Amino acid sequence: MNKKSFILLTTLVLIFVFSILAVYIFEVKSLNSQNIIKQYKYIQAKNHINFLDEYIQSLSDLNLLDKIAIEDDKFNIYAIIEKEETKYKIDIYVKAIGFDVSLHKKIIREIS
Repeated sequence: MNKKSFILLTTLVLIFVFSILAVYIFEVKSLNSQNIIKQYKYIQAKNHINFLDEYIQSLSDLNLLDKIAIEDDKFNIYAIIEKEETKYKIDIYVKAIGFDVSLHKKIIREIS
């Protein structure tokens, strides 16, 4: 091999190695960004569940209710209330729209 072909081959190998490295770096940054978004959505969903739990606990009578829903653009937020003999079973669900973030909380409240 002459000197020019060796330099060309070395240049092509270096370009290939650096392009693979750049793609890997961008993939890692993209995954980190997606994880941060999911963590943010999880924290928001947890806040929604806590709010709905506090709201349900503040209600004095649940006899007339079987479902509570909160309208939101980014989350599906609702609670299903089932009356049993001596207690209410309340399931609270929060799901982020467009993301794989979904939370559930079960509450049992005695009938007073």
